[in-house]
Amino acid sequence: MKKKKPMIKFFRKIRQNLLLEGKTTKYFKYAVGEIVLVVIGILIALQINNWNESRIQDKQELKLLQQLRADLYENENELQILIKKVRVNSWAMDSLLVRLNEKNYDKSISVYTALIHRKSFFNNSNSGYKLLGNGMAKIISNDSLLNDILSLYEKDFANIKTRENIMNNKIENKLYPLTNQLFKINPNLSIRLKEFDVVATEVYSPINYELLSINHEYINNLLQLNNTFKTRRSYLKITEKRLAKVLKILDTELNKH
Repeated sequence: MKKKKPMIKFFRKIRQNLLLEGKTTKYFKYAVGEIVLVVIGILIALQINNWNESRIQDKQELKLLQQLRADLYENENELQILIKKVRVNSWAMDSLLVRLNEKNYDKSISVYTALIHRKSFFNNSNSGYKLLGNGMAKIISNDSLLNDILSLYEKDFANIKTRENIMNNKIENKLYPLTNQLFKINPNLSIRLKEFDVVATEVYSPINYELLSINHEYINNLLQLNNTFKTRRSYLKITEKRLAKVLKILDTELNKH
């Protein structure tokens, strides 16, 4: 048989002595005191357990916030690159439309044409967001910050993807077919596109400059695509500002840990 713990034996001996001596009142007072001690011990144990759990959750929250911060800074960099690329798309389109409108034909038309065909994509860093979707959102104590982050991913970044698809589909399905009719690829010409970090080997030369300028279908498609360029860039800049605000709040929150 297991030996009884010394402390339990000590308290039991006190109770037995009080009963044997007929000190019933003192016995009950002692019993109440013993119960109070037990309750206090339980409360202390619960408090320690809660403190340990809170400390573990704080560490998990810190790790999650750090991952979200890393992702969002990566996305901020992506947005800045995208804004530059779409700005180049729009600048090239404006320049091409001016040349065609003024019937000012030179080799720069081939450069502008190459640039308006360049597509760009948003590489969304979302490792932290995926953790939020897997039940980790509840450990973020700042509800306002959590809602701002969710809004970025579920509204702003989703909007970026939607407008990206619209722009790239117009380039692929509307611009390219007309370009193939009105231009020929110049195999002896290549252009380094600095903002896109590529060398464009598909450099187009107009088959007939005069016919190009009066082709209403082509001009109308250029105008529509240019509106798409400008609208996409405008929304990218709005998202960039929102993201910067969220990152500022997130940095402040991390400094509290």
